[in-house]
Amino acid sequence: MSVNNSNSTLEAEQTVSTVLPRSPWNSQLAYLRALFRAKKALDRIEAEAAQSDR
Repeated sequence: MSVNNSNSTLEAEQTVSTVLPRSPWNSQLAYLRALFRAKKALDRIEAEAAQSDR
């Protein structure tokens, strides 16, 4: 790998890191909260359906 090639790779990596969110934890936490709410709602619907079948 030449020096010029490694410089362009470094610049590309720096560009990618600035494009990505600064705090991936917050977005992952929001995703997990939404997923948990959806599961909770589906569990509630499933429980109501099971009760109405009896």
